[in-house]
Amino acid sequence: MNSAGGQSGFGGPRAKREVIDVPEPKVQDRSLDKLLSVRKQRIDRLERERREMRDAWRKTRAALHDRKQGWRDAEQAYKDFWEEARANFFQMSTTSGQFRKAKAIYERMKGDAAQLRLECLDEVARCKRGRTKFFEAKQRLLQAHRQQEKLSILRDELLKLTTLNEM
Repeated sequence: MNSAGGQSGFGGPRAKREVIDVPEPKVQDRSLDKLLSVRKQRIDRLERERREMRDAWRKTRAALHDRKQGWRDAEQAYKDFWEEARANFFQMSTTSGQFRKAKAIYERMKGDAAQLRLECLDEVARCKRGRTKFFEAKQRLLQAHRQQEKLSILRDELLKLTTLNEM
């Protein structure tokens, strides 16, 4: 009955339906959220790098402290040795041959202490490089946090504007 006469089941001609204009929900742009997610991963990586740089710097500072202490001990040892050798010589308890031998030992000890001082200076340079790397990593992390904060504020403002426009 429907298809043959073009009539509906109610006995009359079939009415044409009017198309209702229903606005389709707008697909929200997620590119800013994706960017924020990528930035968050970058911040995590930068934080890890900063921690590693700080730990490395701390290790070099500890090594520097140990080297400086070794140098100070060596310096004090050769000074004490020389003082004792001179005192023994002036008390006439050692011969001039023993004194020359003690002087040679003193000079060798003094040279060893000087070498330790050079090693300390090398360690100071390593420590300064570690400090520089740490503060550069810290600065990169600070900038990344600032960018992340700006992007978050921008995203929130855009969401607010889109909700106001939809009302």
